[in-house]
Formats: sequence, structure tokens, C-alpha cells
Amino acid sequence: MSKKGKNITEAFQFMHTFFSEVAQLFIKLDDLMEKEGWISARGNTTTIDVSKDLLRPKKWLPEESFRLYENKDIPNVRKGIIASYVHKNIEEPLLIIGAITYNNIGEAEDLDILKIWFCDKKQKNLNKAYFEFEYENEELRNKIKKNVLCAMELVDINSEEDINNKVFKKMMEL
Repeated sequence: MSKKGKNITEAFQFMHTFFSEVAQLFIKLDDLMEKEGWISARGNTTTIDVSKDLLRPKKWLPEESFRLYENKDIPNVRKGIIASYVHKNIEEPLLIIGAITYNNIGEAEDLDILKIWFCDKKQKNLNKAYFEFEYENEELRNKIKKNVLCAMELVDINSEEDINNKVFKKMMEL
């Protein structure tokens, strides 16, 4: 096998392992959220905007994965987490955690947390307690009543204890 061929195979094996680890994070978080009355708003869906199109090879792999949660007792609120792998504004993958209160839950979109995090031009510090945003974007102002977000580097989550303490507890505080 050539060195290039071996590198390609290893890269795909790494991606399979990496995505399996992200899936385990999401599965553990799903279990913790369900115990608090929050269930998946999108079933097992974790990605959108992935392509099979020959002319869109950059979309063959996801740029982000997500989980969204809803609670029947708080119908206009969605909580969620997005693992953003590639974005022009980041140097390494982020976990973005958020809670959004919508004026109309029917207008909720899967990647609203991502849109909010990256729409604001203000500098954000990772691991800061929380950010609340007001938008320059009129569409977001009309759609969203309130949002609270925080983010951390994905590589900082290494164990079930981290999922519980760094991700789940923050999500419950939002």
C-alpha cells in the first residue's frame, strides 16, 4: 500500500472513530435530558445539509452535528447542542450549547443555535458562563424572544463525567 493510500484509510478510520465518540456524547446527553423531561425534538437526526451531489464534495461530510430537545411543559423553548467541526470563524471544533425561547415554535430551525452563535460580530470567549444576544438580523429578532448560549472546545469533553459536569449541567442551567 502506498503512503498516500494508507493516510487516506487512516483518515477515514479516524473520522469513523471521531463520529462514534460524538454519537456517544449525544446518546449520554439524550439519557440525561430525558430524565429531566426533555426529549429529542428531531428523533435520531444529527446532521443536515450533507450532500450526495457530485458537484458538492465539500458537503459529503457534515460540518456540524446537533441534538435538539423539547419539553411539553415549556412548549416555546428548545434546548440544544451543536458540535461545530468546521466553520470560517473557528480554529478547532466547538460544542455550542443553547436555550432558545421562540415567539412561535413553528419557526424553529435545526441550526438556530449555530446561526445565533456565528451571526453576532461581538467577540465571544469560550468557557464564559453564558451569552445573551440581541441581533442585528431582523429575521432573528422577530423569530426569537430570548436565547442564552455558551460554548467550549469539543476536545475538552473526554469522559462521561465531563458530559455530566461540563455539558448537561450547563444545559440545565440555561
